[in-house]
Amino acid sequence: MTTATVEGIAAKRSVGFNADTMLGLLLVLPILVTMAALVFYPMGRTVWDSLHRVNPMQAGTPFVGLENYTRMLSDGQLATTWTNTLIYVVFAVAAETIFGVLAAALINQMKIGRQWVLAAVILPWALPGVVNSVIWLWIYQPGAGLLNGILVALGLPFENHVWFNDRTSAIIAVTVVHVWRMMPLTIVIVLAAMQSIPAHLYEAARIDGATRVQMFSLVTLPLVRSAIAVAMTNATVNAFNLFDEAWVLAGSSLETRPILVQIYLETFQNLRFSYGMALSVVITLVSLLVSLVYVLRVYRNTRFD
Repeated sequence: MTTATVEGIAAKRSVGFNADTMLGLLLVLPILVTMAALVFYPMGRTVWDSLHRVNPMQAGTPFVGLENYTRMLSDGQLATTWTNTLIYVVFAVAAETIFGVLAAALINQMKIGRQWVLAAVILPWALPGVVNSVIWLWIYQPGAGLLNGILVALGLPFENHVWFNDRTSAIIAVTVVHVWRMMPLTIVIVLAAMQSIPAHLYEAARIDGATRVQMFSLVTLPLVRSAIAVAMTNATVNAFNLFDEAWVLAGSSLETRPILVQIYLETFQNLRFSYGMALSVVITLVSLLVSLVYVLRVYRNTRFD
C-alpha cells in the first residue's frame, strides 16, 4: 500500500469522524440548550443571588458573601427541620426500596392480569401530591377517619385518636403518605430490570437445586442492583424534596416540618429570598451527594467486566 493510499484513507476517516461528530453534536444540542435554560442557568442564578441580600422590603441587593450560609449555623428552627428531613429520607428510602423490590418480584411472577395490577399500582404516583395528601387527610381524621374506624373494628383503643398530636406518629403518618405516593416508581423501575433477566439463568439455578429464595437472592438481586440504585437515587431526591404531604397533613408545624417547607416559609412568609435561595442550594447539594455515594457503591458492585 502506497503512502498516498494511506493518506487518502486517513483523510476519509478524518472527514467521517468530523461528520459523525457534527451529527452527534446536532442531535445533543436541543438537550444541552434545554438543560442550560431550565437547569444550569436557574441554578447558577440561585447561587449568585444567595450571595446577595434579596429582600423586597429593603432597597438594593448588596453583596453579602457567605452571610446567608453562616446564618444557618445559628438558626434553631433549621436544625429541627434538618432532623425531620433526614428522618423522612431514611425511612422513606428504606421503605420504598424494600417494599418496592418485593412488590416488583411478586408482580413479575404473575402470569395473568399483570397489566391491570401494574396500572392499579401506578395510580398513586400518577395522582398529584396534593390530591393524595387530601385523601389521606380524610383517612387520618380523628372522628370519621377510615384508619381509626378499622383499628376500632379490630378492638384497638383508637376511637377519636389524633395522629398529629404526637411528633413520632405525625412523622410516621407523613412518611407513609409519601411512600404510598412514590413507591410505584420504584416498582416500575425494578420490575423492568427483572423482566430483562434471561430465563435460562433461572432454569440453570433450578437444575442446580436452588430454591425460590436462593434464586431471588443469588440471581435476581445481583442483576437488578443497578436498577435499585436508580430507584434509590430517585427516592432520595424525592424524600429531600418532600413538601406536599407535610404541608397538607401538618401545615407549618415545626415538629413535622421538612426543609422545603422551611424554605417556603423563609422565602414567601419572611420575605428573605436570598436566605431561602441559600437553603435551596444546600439541600440540592446534600441530596446529590447522598445519592452519589450509594450509586457509585452499587456501580462498583455490579460491574462484570
